[in-house]
Amino acid sequence: MTPQGNLPARSGAEQRPRDSRFGEQPSSLLRHWVIPFGVLSGLSVVLFFVFRLWDWGEFGGEKSLLEALFLLDADQAADAIGGIKDVLNAIVPLVVTVVAIVVQLAAQRYTPKLVDLFIADRATIAYFALMVVATMYALLMVYARFDDLLPFWGTLVMLLLTGAVVGLLIPYINYVFLFLTPENIIRIIRRNAKTSMARMQQAKGRPGETRRYQRDVANAMEQISDIALSAVSQMDRNVALLSIRSLKDVMADHLLIKRRMPAVWYRPNKDYFPAASTDFLNEIHRTRTWVEAKGFMDMELIFKMSIKEMPDAVSAVANSTKIIGQYAIRLRDTLVLQAVIEFFNTFLRHALNDRNPKALYNLFYQYRLLAEEVLLVDQKLAERIAFYFKYYGQLAQTYNVPLILITACFDLSYLLKKGYQVQAPNLDALMTTFLEVDDNPATQSNEFDLRSVRKAQLAFAAFLLSQGDERLVQRIANDMKQEPRERMETIQREMLSVSDRKFWEVTDRGVNFFFLEDAEKEHLKDFYRRYIEPNYPPRDAKLQVAAPGR
Repeated sequence: MTPQGNLPARSGAEQRPRDSRFGEQPSSLLRHWVIPFGVLSGLSVVLFFVFRLWDWGEFGGEKSLLEALFLLDADQAADAIGGIKDVLNAIVPLVVTVVAIVVQLAAQRYTPKLVDLFIADRATIAYFALMVVATMYALLMVYARFDDLLPFWGTLVMLLLTGAVVGLLIPYINYVFLFLTPENIIRIIRRNAKTSMARMQQAKGRPGETRRYQRDVANAMEQISDIALSAVSQMDRNVALLSIRSLKDVMADHLLIKRRMPAVWYRPNKDYFPAASTDFLNEIHRTRTWVEAKGFMDMELIFKMSIKEMPDAVSAVANSTKIIGQYAIRLRDTLVLQAVIEFFNTFLRHALNDRNPKALYNLFYQYRLLAEEVLLVDQKLAERIAFYFKYYGQLAQTYNVPLILITACFDLSYLLKKGYQVQAPNLDALMTTFLEVDDNPATQSNEFDLRSVRKAQLAFAAFLLSQGDERLVQRIANDMKQEPRERMETIQREMLSVSDRKFWEVTDRGVNFFFLEDAEKEHLKDFYRRYIEPNYPPRDAKLQVAAPGR
């Protein structure tokens, strides 16, 4: 397995140390629980003793200090116990009502399964258990007979239990609100999935435990997806992006340990793929990719819902898909990498059906970054990706989606530059696909798109000339032999006139496709002089004089 240090950078959630008791780290436990409880309880005790001693000094009379501070009479103790019981009777319903309302509102906003998470939370269980014990103890104390028996220690314990309930009230309410933040909810869901996967490694393939841990992981991904879908519908951008990243993190967690999983783990449960055919289930069983397939299918739902409402979520899905592909490359998991490519193509299809140029633009960018890494490990697969760029680019033009063919062509040129730099053995095959981008009736009939494709090819020719590669330059020149002189001269003028690297509108990539450095412009002129101009008959003297005035 590839060392961890060579894997893609992990998110902040992945770098946190293991959680301690009550789902809190030690520093957080101290800050959110111990210090507030100590301050509130300590302040109350100090105020009690200060003013009690003051009153004793002023009005104590014949009473001793012990009598002034504590109850030493059975009747008074019984009255105090009744008062403490009333305090508990007021606090417990208040806490239950507030928590129930807040949790219900959060569940409606994020995911109904939040209730399950909250009920299973150890801090909540501990605090409610404390309230139940204190209340039951108070009831028993109320109905106990004292007569001449002084319930000193019983009353003291009751006072301490009630003090703990009251003193922890504000920290617990604060904890509830922190618990219900989307960041914390998603963190807990992801932690539960990671824990289930870790326990599966120790279960040794026992059927009952396998089904339980599979259910935990599948439910975790569904919960995160539900939060993302809800966030998209409510235009909550930050929560949507966080959910998509966390869904990616769950898939990455599985990739890192899947080789240590027992074979029974990879047998998918049809309940998690209700619309899938038997052939599909058999396929993901054979390829051992049910977790990745589940994650990508959830991402597909998010993608389709986000494509009109939230472009940033579309970009996040594309970026997350690329990162999973990078994990697969470094872990040499070719079957997951194949799934990544299939879902990239699926996302492109959805964006084409929606006629969404921005989504296509971002998808091609992330796809190309992945293709550059694929080129280093699997040249045949990189060739297939290059074909997909050409195919979906031409399809976008057929669908009348503007500028996408141009984007695909320039991304192919960047991929070719990468291949040339790493001396990829299949560079000729990639070049063939690159030169076939404009072999499409729709492109030939669209002058702007045709000129733009030629610009990408000419820019790559200028790059090749800068590297001294005459053979590949000649291939580009041969492909342009039949182009009309007027078109080629127009293309040259337009390319030489671009002086700003950055496009004059805001774009995600931040660069102008048609920009060339000064040195590249000189190589472009050289290409025209040596390979383009000889294709046309020389101009007569009259045309040469008239040319500057055109």
